[in-house]
Amino acid sequence: MAKRISKTAVMVDGVNSGFGDQVRMVERRPTVQVVCPSEDAVIAQPCFTFQMAATPGVDGVQVSIDRSEWVACRESLGLWWYDWSGFEKGEHQLLARTHMGNGIAVDSAARRFSVD
Repeated sequence: MAKRISKTAVMVDGVNSGFGDQVRMVERRPTVQVVCPSEDAVIAQPCFTFQMAATPGVDGVQVSIDRSEWVACRESLGLWWYDWSGFEKGEHQLLARTHMGNGIAVDSAARRFSVD
């Protein structure tokens, strides 16, 4: 994909066009966000499926509940899912993480929810 940066130089994937202009390599940063549960949601069932959205083409999505170890999510229908069960009542926090092949990793904002 080409991006015009002047009348005489074109940056293609961060490579100098050969016209003598300097170009800057821009890393593509992935994004990830928790879709479900909503902030401050109350879960009142014995199992729950978290739902995350991420930049297309990421290498994977993981979640951490209450700062526990990161666990992998599964991808389906363009979203990322994690089934959770055996949880305790009370307040909890969910983080999602994703990364691209270029080594750049990004965490979501923390999502607070509770189990009743």
